[in-house]
Amino acid sequence: MKKSLILTVMLWSSAALADEVIDTHLLNEMYTTVNNEYIEPVDNAELTTAGLTAINDLDKKITVSQGSDRFYIYYNSQINKIVPFPKDTAYIPGWVDTAAQVIDAASKLSEKIALQDFQLPDLMMKKMAAKLDPYSRYYSEYDYEDTEESNAIYTLYSDRKIDDILYLRVRIFNKQTDKMVKQSLENNPDIKGVILDLRGNSGGMLNAALKVADLFCDGEIVTYTAGRNNENIHYYTSKEGALYNGPLVILVDGETASAAEVLAGGLQEQSRAKLIGTRTFGKGTIQNITQMSNGGKLVLTTEQFFTPSGKIIHQNGIIPDICLMPDVDGTCPRISRLNEDADIEQAVKLLKNEI
Repeated sequence: MKKSLILTVMLWSSAALADEVIDTHLLNEMYTTVNNEYIEPVDNAELTTAGLTAINDLDKKITVSQGSDRFYIYYNSQINKIVPFPKDTAYIPGWVDTAAQVIDAASKLSEKIALQDFQLPDLMMKKMAAKLDPYSRYYSEYDYEDTEESNAIYTLYSDRKIDDILYLRVRIFNKQTDKMVKQSLENNPDIKGVILDLRGNSGGMLNAALKVADLFCDGEIVTYTAGRNNENIHYYTSKEGALYNGPLVILVDGETASAAEVLAGGLQEQSRAKLIGTRTFGKGTIQNITQMSNGGKLVLTTEQFFTPSGKIIHQNGIIPDICLMPDVDGTCPRISRLNEDADIEQAVKLLKNEI
């Protein structure tokens, strides 16, 4: 009798915990934000499957598998329960309810999950965001840190003269970059050409890269962005009154990314600069941060960059005018050439032919 009573209490406790095992409001918020704002339409079945892998993180005995129209819940490698997809697969509350049913079933099978229910929302949202693309992320209230290089105040910048040519090396775009470039140009008014070295430049602040564009071109479209289905188009145009209008060569390589690619591609297509090197990295997306109701932050890819003519930068990269290491088939690969002096020599030669 005593053992029976203890077992009854344990079962009742687990059931009580299961009632609160997932914050459905928060999960609904996650689904809604992703479906409305992510740059591409999402498959909610795959998104749910990714989130439910958090169950296995808490208890290795439980696995959730996606079928064609249902989820299978395995306990010790045996099917224990089947939960069907919502009838209307476009209905977000239906997916929230489906996920809640799976979690409820798993919590009844596992005391570990029932007792660690407070971890599930954050774990699920991290899994779901990571499923989207390499740049979308979810950070809980406790682990979010703003460590983006775009906010760095340090300056990885140098300049020097090679005969009558000004060589500028920019390794990151931050609040200091355009001021440094402007100062270099003002201090060398008699130069006959400029080399802008963006090899190894991982990007940084887009606004800083656009301010550098202002120094080299007059009122030209540098890039534009668009969201899902090419909606919400926003054009970025350089200001009138460039500081330098002479010959310009930009060095790029396989590690030239993000804002650096935007700048290089824009000046190339506006016939303002010649590009030398190898194909750039191909990171051409924009991430926005959404504050979640639980204090967490959802970093979501919402837009992508295009060159002035409409070429997609993301995954494609920018192909230089002169590829220094072409493949046998004639394509230009992504190769790092960070410290190759031959690239600078090639740029000097090209500029002297144009002077």
